[in-house]
Amino acid sequence: MLGAAPGDAATAAQLQTQMWLPASPGGLLSYLVTLHVLRLGSADFSVVGPGHPLRVTVGQDIVLPCHLSPSMDAWSLDIRWIRRRFTETVYHYRNGEDLYRDQMEEYFGRTELVRDGLSSGSLDLRISGLRPSDDGYYVCTVRDGSSYGEATVDLEVSATGSVPQLSLEGYEDGGIRVVCRSAGWYPQPEVLWKDSGGQHLPSVSQRHSSDERGLFDIEDVIVVTDGNRDGKWSCMVRNSRLNQEQETSLHISAPFFHNARPWMVGVWVLLVLSVVFLGLGAYLWRRKVLQSRELGKQHAALMKKRDVAVEERDAALGESP
Repeated sequence: MLGAAPGDAATAAQLQTQMWLPASPGGLLSYLVTLHVLRLGSADFSVVGPGHPLRVTVGQDIVLPCHLSPSMDAWSLDIRWIRRRFTETVYHYRNGEDLYRDQMEEYFGRTELVRDGLSSGSLDLRISGLRPSDDGYYVCTVRDGSSYGEATVDLEVSATGSVPQLSLEGYEDGGIRVVCRSAGWYPQPEVLWKDSGGQHLPSVSQRHSSDERGLFDIEDVIVVTDGNRDGKWSCMVRNSRLNQEQETSLHISAPFFHNARPWMVGVWVLLVLSVVFLGLGAYLWRRKVLQSRELGKQHAALMKKRDVAVEERDAALGESP
């Protein structure tokens, strides 16, 4: 400190050491903020969650577990369940009263604090009629005066959809276009195609959409050829979260593949027409040859008949007086 005596500086440093206070105003402010945070963190309790994800299917009810450690009466505490931010209130309870002013609209009438366990420090929250939008993290927060604690609960919502429907929808790239459709999945499912030998086949396109409930509809397409002798293909739609799947198989007979190659049909038609024209040409040539021979024979017969007539006439003239 400028202008201060050496003794005064030593006294200030000694007082700062004894009181654990920083000398500068900025350092003092930082110290006070840190002290406040430490005070909030040094609660007389801790909040404990399940420690593992909760997996539930759409439409079911679920109880999100949360409790105080050590066990204590929670009736007079401020308990708030939130989503990603503190302003996203799922449920709010304070000192025996349910508070709905800040509750998110999508949870109106669907949440309830399980009060049977409040006396022993249980803060469980029941959510009814689960929706795909309920999927995600929840934070159980507890405040008692200056004490605060929180725990996170991971909720995984799932749904298994319908049995896939397979359909043939025309010819494409020398093969047959096969479409696999299924609806009612959450989260977005995987689609796997297999041939009769169990080999996976690549899809050429995929389209997905969500309905008004937030469930996914899926449409996946492959183009198959007659390389598979058995003519059997299967489409499997799988929910990896639930490890559940739906599968449908389809048989395609060989005649369907003949029309898949128009150029082959053209070649066969050309070959058939060529054989027909060659046969017709051979027939007409043979007929012409036979007609020529017949005309030759007729001409020879006429010439012979004429010669006989001439000879008979000459003979008759020679005998006359």
